[in-house]
Amino acid sequence: MTLLQPAILFALPLAALPVIIHLIHYYRRRQVKWAAMMFLHAAQRMNKGLSRLRQILILLLRVLAVAAILFVVGRPLAGGWLGLTGGAPDTVMILVDRSASMEQINPATGVSKRAAGLRNIAKAINDAVGSRSRLVLIDSALGKPLPIEKANTLLDLPQTEATDTAADIPALFQSALDYITANKTGRTDVWLLSDLQQSDWDSSGGRWEALRAAFTALQGVRFHILCYPQPARDDLAVNVDRVVRRESGDKAELLLDLRISRHVENPQPIEVPLRFAVNGAVTSTKVTLKENQLALQSYAVPIDKETKRGWGRVDLPADSWAGNNTYYFVFDDPPPLHSVIVSDDPAQTEPLRAALSAPLDPSRKYTTTVLPTSRAAEIPWDTAALILWQGALPKAGDVLAHQLQAYAASGRSVFFLPPESPDANELFGLHWGNWESAPTEKADTVEWWRNDAGLLANTRDGASLPVGSLEVTRHCTIVGNGLPLARVAGNAPLLVRSAADQSRGVYFLGTLPGPGASSLARDGVVMYAMLHRVLLDGAKNLGKARQGFAAANVLGADPSKWHPADKTAAATDSTSLPLRAGVDASGDQLLALNRPPGEDQPATISTGMLHDLLAGLDFRVLTDNLEDERSLTNEVWRTFLVAMAVALLLEALISMPQRREAPAVKRNGASPDSNGTPPFSSAKPEPETTSATS
Repeated sequence: MTLLQPAILFALPLAALPVIIHLIHYYRRRQVKWAAMMFLHAAQRMNKGLSRLRQILILLLRVLAVAAILFVVGRPLAGGWLGLTGGAPDTVMILVDRSASMEQINPATGVSKRAAGLRNIAKAINDAVGSRSRLVLIDSALGKPLPIEKANTLLDLPQTEATDTAADIPALFQSALDYITANKTGRTDVWLLSDLQQSDWDSSGGRWEALRAAFTALQGVRFHILCYPQPARDDLAVNVDRVVRRESGDKAELLLDLRISRHVENPQPIEVPLRFAVNGAVTSTKVTLKENQLALQSYAVPIDKETKRGWGRVDLPADSWAGNNTYYFVFDDPPPLHSVIVSDDPAQTEPLRAALSAPLDPSRKYTTTVLPTSRAAEIPWDTAALILWQGALPKAGDVLAHQLQAYAASGRSVFFLPPESPDANELFGLHWGNWESAPTEKADTVEWWRNDAGLLANTRDGASLPVGSLEVTRHCTIVGNGLPLARVAGNAPLLVRSAADQSRGVYFLGTLPGPGASSLARDGVVMYAMLHRVLLDGAKNLGKARQGFAAANVLGADPSKWHPADKTAAATDSTSLPLRAGVDASGDQLLALNRPPGEDQPATISTGMLHDLLAGLDFRVLTDNLEDERSLTNEVWRTFLVAMAVALLLEALISMPQRREAPAVKRNGASPDSNGTPPFSSAKPEPETTSATS
């Protein structure tokens, strides 16, 4: 706690005024001897202890009232999270969401959610604990603990700068848990800055239960959540799904599949300027956005016929969030879309091969190789965009397991289907459980699936895939640390993406396409869309021109080998390069990095969901917005004013004289004393000299 008028502390001795006045009044009294006072004296001696306690309480309350008045005049400040009585914790951990959506700004001030939150947290820590606690920073982009000296440096650190990455909030909590456990941090306050974006919090994932249990077992850990869930107003976003170079006669052009989206309740038609830059050459056009989404298929952008490969971007006009107004792309001769199926069951292999061989894009070449599990070592690791594995998982430590892990780390896709006889082998943090069958009279259906992003997302025109009409007669449980994308009856995961590091393209499907397991092969649409999406995701990391999403390890172990392809781009150090959107080059390799698609979704978790995720923990939630310029540290003089009023009220109640009952009267008008003796006794007491004070 601090004071806006600290000079008032010199007046604190005035709180002793009630005691001084009492002592002066006590020594001013003069004694008057009065013989009849002996009876009052005896009664006073009987009640001396209680009377003294009463006087001490009255003096104490008067002192507290005067002290409270002095603190009101001093205008005290206190951190809204740490409170007034807890003292400084041993360690303060600051968890910062550096995802792309945190760069939404207040147009009036130009301050982003990230900057406003860091500024408020730094001021609150300074006012509440100062330098008495050890400070540790963990950001969502790097996930590594960083000790810091002062909270004021939060805005100046590279680890708190803006990024175009996604955030994994459960992983952020796990990093904090690991640090607390390993370093025995004592009483710890964990502060989290986030915009509560649904895709970052993964509220439907299976990691929160384990995190709650682990934190509940720790003593003295408190959580303070500063959140900015306010969506961007009138915000437009652009995405490019596909880029193809085409020649016709003496002309060449790029065909782009792009989407412009917004999220408003009552959309009105607006004209949107579009700007295309290809290898530095700029062209512009205007399109009309009538609804919340506009999909442009094979939009032609003319280029020079001699331009065989290169890079470009699509720009929208500036708005409250500039991060989703630009999308980068690269182009080159596309590599063949080669998929490999590893399976010993022809009944499952054939529908998979048929779906993958049917071309989604007629301009590209599709090839599929089928191998039995005994020949898995023959997988063409360098050219395959997708590996479908239907069989027992390789044992951890095997050469094949290491090859699959290296393949997934390179950004290609791996899709696992369950074997008929599951075992306990684990790979990518997941393993197969037991087969479960639906009731004989009715097949299970898919009760929930994620349709905003991923393999089961809605189509480009916003239509939903018919996932809910699938029938699942039996499925194999999926056990481990993964992100569910679909669930069947009973909340059992059906499609799961691995949450292990460097395995964002690894999926586990808990059923088979063949008869007797599901209707995937019979219905066809869902399986076709799912397989081709995972194939295209893996193909983005083949060839010399690739697409990717900003992430810490996207440029490999040595990002210093890469540099921005646009010579006019601002200089960026090698550690920040993989965290920012743009086109990077290394030799003849081009890599376009963009924000992950989930960052464009404005959906946030509700306050009720947040309380469910943190149930059982000691936490406080403070919701802020960019228009609110108040500090997290507020004046609390009203608290002291209330304390003064309460002290004076209690002093008045204690000082109030006791209520006396009227004495009983006999018929002759006399009342006996407590012993039954008449008030006028014939016994004569011995004379005694008594003194009284007035």
